[in-house]
Amino acid sequence: MKTRTEIFELSIDGKPVVVRATPYQTLSTETRFRVSIDDSPIYIFGWDKDLNRLTTIESSSAAGNVPATIEEAISHQLYQRMAA
Repeated sequence: MKTRTEIFELSIDGKPVVVRATPYQTLSTETRFRVSIDDSPIYIFGWDKDLNRLTTIESSSAAGNVPATIEEAISHQLYQRMAA
């Protein structure tokens, strides 16, 4: 899988959010994404079987938690890009 960082902008609660997402594969060939939100430290998004969607599964200690509305919007956008 050739990695390519994608940059996209979302409007969440009327505010622009710039997202940088780089896909990669784990040893088990699961696709995950390194995600930076407005130049934040990196969050790792991966598939959550219980939620049946992409969600944050790891973050750097400095990154903190992603607000739910932002996480869901990014998850939706990444899923659409995976399906394309």
